[in-house]
Amino acid sequence: MNRRHLRGSSYVEFAFAALVLTPLLLGTTGIGLNLLLAYQTSQLARDAGHMYARGIDFSQSGNQTILANLGSGVGLSATSGVLGTAGTGNAVTAFTTVTYVDDAACQLGGYASSGVHTSACKNFGKWVFTQRIVVGNSTMQTTDYGSPITSGTSGVTISSSGTISQTDQLTNPNDVATFSAINPYNTTTGYGLPSGQVIYISEVAAKGFVMPPFQKNAVQYAYNMF
Repeated sequence: MNRRHLRGSSYVEFAFAALVLTPLLLGTTGIGLNLLLAYQTSQLARDAGHMYARGIDFSQSGNQTILANLGSGVGLSATSGVLGTAGTGNAVTAFTTVTYVDDAACQLGGYASSGVHTSACKNFGKWVFTQRIVVGNSTMQTTDYGSPITSGTSGVTISSSGTISQTDQLTNPNDVATFSAINPYNTTTGYGLPSGQVIYISEVAAKGFVMPPFQKNAVQYAYNMF
């Protein structure tokens, strides 16, 4: 065929190839960026959880600033609230302490007779919140373990440091956590945590790279327990 008649054919071929290659390139870029963010989110959940389990009080502004610096890669800001305010930034961290209410816990609170819980210990056999602190933009993600219900006449009272009273822990159903996947403490058969021990949970959610239609409302989430 005369080369004169082939002029421009390479442009047409490239245009058709670009219809396939361009979406592949954009999709690969979006997935790659979100994979990187997923790693950073997991790292932040682990590092922040270690700090929280070892007694760092994230209700203090100085510690919130340290946490924000640690989470700068995922867009975490140092705004906070006991249950979280709208906040700013592209990430949120939720710190939760939970404990299991058994007979010994009821006895310690004065809601047991001869070592056996009474009906006044309403949260017997359930996981309850002992502390909740949220740092960052709480609109990003809700915690997977529920939240203490603070509204209404029987709402849970939470202090400025995020702690919850022993009375609410033992008697207020609004303080029960969604924690059915974990076995309760057991002190008679030799397994499980001793009565009165707690589990520290750190959760992180961060806004991912959004590129419709390849990535829509991408939010990376990670948690750790200690």
